[in-house]
Amino acid sequence: MLFLRVLLGILLLYFTHRKMTSELSDLLHRLGGNQNWLIWVWSVVFLPGTIIHEISHFLAAAATGTRTGQIEIFPEFIENLLEESDRPRGVSLGSVQVARMNPLQGFIVGLAPFISGTVLLIWLSSLIQVSYQAQNLYPLLLQAYLFFVIANSFFPSWSDIKQTLPLFIITLIAMALAGYFGLQFTLGATSPVWPILTAMTGAIFLSLFFNLIITGILVLLNHLRFR
Repeated sequence: MLFLRVLLGILLLYFTHRKMTSELSDLLHRLGGNQNWLIWVWSVVFLPGTIIHEISHFLAAAATGTRTGQIEIFPEFIENLLEESDRPRGVSLGSVQVARMNPLQGFIVGLAPFISGTVLLIWLSSLIQVSYQAQNLYPLLLQAYLFFVIANSFFPSWSDIKQTLPLFIITLIAMALAGYFGLQFTLGATSPVWPILTAMTGAIFLSLFFNLIITGILVLLNHLRFR
């Protein structure tokens, strides 16, 4: 049940991230901005998250013996999802050039930003709680900002997903075979993984709370200004 809550939280976080991106794109477009506006705003706001994302790829590649090339931490292109007009709908930020990898290397490198992002979110959530209880406003605002940008930057890109797929598929097949031959996998409250999943659940749903607030503000601004 806890594992399902983690998966549900990640899915909801992803969809609120997409909605927030769409609403910000609409707002900038209606204010007279173009694609360059969106690139500039997105790259500045999410720069810390982009740096963490790409450095995670780089360090994981180095740890697995994968050759790396140039690191980009600024947007190189905008992903346009054309609907009724040519409005910008999303931004792709940063990249790391890596050599061809085997399935294990691809899995580790592709999943590295998600792992490092989750660890940082768990750590920041504890700092936010301490700062809130101590009523330290400025550290609280900084921690909340970092929490927000990391939570919206740790999702794997499509290229990351393609790298993780081979080993993921192999793992699913192995688990299916194990289940077929009678091996059972259980996760109880006494498992050492349980506290990690509990902390992940708290961090993910706190991220979801931030996303819902920001998305709600953007929806309200779009509605009030352009109804």
